[in-house]
Amino acid sequence: MVSFNLSKRKLLLSVSKLQLILLLCTVIPHNLSAQGFIETGYTPQRNLLDKDDKKHGSGDLFQISGRYTLPLSVKRNEKGQVVAWSATINCVYSVLNNKDEALDINPKNILNCSFNISHRRPISDKWYLIASLGAGVYSSPNHVSFKSILANGAVIFAYKIRDNLDIGIGAGLTNSYGAPIIMPMTFLKWKTTGKYEIDVEVANRLKVSVTRILTDRFKLSLVPYDMDGISSVIKKDGESKIYGSTRLRSYLRPEFKIKEKSFIYLGIGADIYHSVKIADRSWKGFANSFKGNNEKWNFDRAFHVMAGFRYGF
Repeated sequence: MVSFNLSKRKLLLSVSKLQLILLLCTVIPHNLSAQGFIETGYTPQRNLLDKDDKKHGSGDLFQISGRYTLPLSVKRNEKGQVVAWSATINCVYSVLNNKDEALDINPKNILNCSFNISHRRPISDKWYLIASLGAGVYSSPNHVSFKSILANGAVIFAYKIRDNLDIGIGAGLTNSYGAPIIMPMTFLKWKTTGKYEIDVEVANRLKVSVTRILTDRFKLSLVPYDMDGISSVIKKDGESKIYGSTRLRSYLRPEFKIKEKSFIYLGIGADIYHSVKIADRSWKGFANSFKGNNEKWNFDRAFHVMAGFRYGF
């Protein structure tokens, strides 16, 4: 969990640094089989506050998201190690119903939709390489332009410590701030099995879950930490800027198996932290993201509910 003993400024700064990383992390695959999900979520109306806790309107949020990964080629070398190519499409559509000043700060709707080609191959007995390259639209559906098409890519060198534990480090590429920028990245995948499952993921998102297997068809998960975000290229005061929203959620998730590799689930919990920031699409805007100098606001904590279907995980 995030340490809430940090000052509000330090937490804002940490989330600002993660905003760009989250965009990059969406391109990192870690499963070789066909898999996908579709999910809807809703957070009811809550206040939007500035750094001095002054109210700037309010708003709710409805989202529908989905991702599907298709293996293009999966082979094994003479040592039985995997060499694979895959394609992934990832889409999030957000409807932001805001009031008063919040209506001017936040777009009415945001579409994030990307397509990536990824490759995995062994380097040694323990080391392997993950590489991915793609592009996507990050904009309001009514204002899609060439400027709202953002490139993303990553190269990760991962090390298999145990069968269920992989760590890695590498670099990611994005043009979110106009010019291409390379950022350091980390990779972590750890999962235990049995009646209790612990799953820690720093790949497609930042997520920690603890699951109790109750029957062959039913399990219950506690997800204390689930962080993701959305971005949009916007125009403000005649200039191109990048809008970013980052959320940290905690929830309970019952899940039911309807057939082999097919599951439905429900999530009930809270938006613990929800930040909004607007930065210039420039090197200065990029630097200010690390200093916490960009325009930024926070939504109050609120109830959150979601439901979805997943296949192949």
